Amino acid sequence: MKAFAAIAALTIRHGIRSHLFQLLLGVLLLCVVLIPSTAGDSTAAGFIQVSLLYSLSTVLLVLALASIWLGCFVMCHDVDSYQLHMVITKPVSRVTVWLGKFAGIMAINGILLALSTTAVYGIVLYKFNRAEFAQEDRLRAQNEVLAGRRVYMPDPPDIDQMTRLSVSLKHKEMEAAGEKLPDTPQAQEKEYQEVRRQILAMRAEVAFEGTRTWKYSRLPVGLKTPLYLRYRNYVGSIDAGSQRMSRGIWALRVPFVKKEKTANAGDAAQSYQTFWAPLTEEPENIRSGSFLEKTLKPEWNLVAPDGTLELGYQNFDPERKKVFFQLADGPKLLLKITGFGENYFRCVLVMYLELLILTGIGCAAAAFLTMPTAIFVVISYLLFGSFASFMAETSYFGNTADYVGFYVGKLLLIVVIPIQNFAVTDMVSQGELIEYAFIGKLILSYLLLRAVPLFLFGIWMYRRREMGLVIRK
Repeated sequence: MKAFAAIAALTIRHGIRSHLFQLLLGVLLLCVVLIPSTAGDSTAAGFIQVSLLYSLSTVLLVLALASIWLGCFVMCHDVDSYQLHMVITKPVSRVTVWLGKFAGIMAINGILLALSTTAVYGIVLYKFNRAEFAQEDRLRAQNEVLAGRRVYMPDPPDIDQMTRLSVSLKHKEMEAAGEKLPDTPQAQEKEYQEVRRQILAMRAEVAFEGTRTWKYSRLPVGLKTPLYLRYRNYVGSIDAGSQRMSRGIWALRVPFVKKEKTANAGDAAQSYQTFWAPLTEEPENIRSGSFLEKTLKPEWNLVAPDGTLELGYQNFDPERKKVFFQLADGPKLLLKITGFGENYFRCVLVMYLELLILTGIGCAAAAFLTMPTAIFVVISYLLFGSFASFMAETSYFGNTADYVGFYVGKLLLIVVIPIQNFAVTDMVSQGELIEYAFIGKLILSYLLLRAVPLFLFGIWMYRRREMGLVIRK
């Protein structure tokens, strides 16, 4: 244990002495101080969102680069300078050396991350409290941003079943018209994907005076706190640069619960009916292309006894254009679960988990490679993770190359880590709750099942590395 502590302490000292690390530390300090002081817009919510997003994203980027650099630097420096040759002559195992260096880097990361995120937290809240925002604007920021709100997405439709039904109806019409049906697997698959894409496009649009509905499940019954409807729509097209003011009206399907007497005295069976209730008397002006929120008050009796809620939107655009809702934009329902401080801590925890994985991969690669090669391998591994995630999420297959890319992406995701899945800074800046279940999934899927095997492989290669072959030129 003494050897482990001594190696960790030496690693901290060597890491701090690294010139590149000192440069990154200076950049980190500038980001922590300058970004919260200069970022933001005129609204309270916008100021907090922009300040948190830019500050935390920059802090994470700087510390991620520092983690990769230090992981490769400390492992290669002792080998290249022949210091490790003398250490391994002592009764100290190479496993202890590797773990000590890894623990030293994570100690540096933990201290820097704690100091920088605490500074960002304090500076943002200090400037928010000192700024002269309107009381209504301040309350909105506290409800929408300075909170941890659980996100409920609409129930996804069975697109595959709808596609199969549409293809079947299309084939019947073609047979009735005497047209030739697709007779090869490639032609049938292409037709299927084309119809599927058309259905997805149709579900994303709302025609003028048309209505689109969304259903939500597993909501808590008997809410005592408000729900928040968060949405963004596009008018005319999904081009962000051509958006303008539109008009529309939101409505809720409100449940009306009634009790019915049963044969047993004192028992009553509950049933309910629903009716549509507009949230406003007239269509309201909507700023298309921007995220907007509406408050759904608990006294409206929003959630049905079975835990469902249904929303509807009717398009009254002045120019009679279509309105589009993208799947990723919801509309979402948000329910406040915890305060901003706890949600911020969860964000910092995920950031530290990401740094732990990056540091471990850097140490594992540098355990048997030279420093430039190790850095190249780590960056390539991370890029493979990003590309694999993009290829595996494709939903349109036009030719053989699309299928090859899809299955290659699926295979790569078995071993690589898509680092973008750790991006939670946008969640905390939007007031969305970072669930502990989500953190547990990251630990299980990426740390234990993917990263730890790489760590063990690096340790094994470190033990087998022949130090006599290391010759300084």
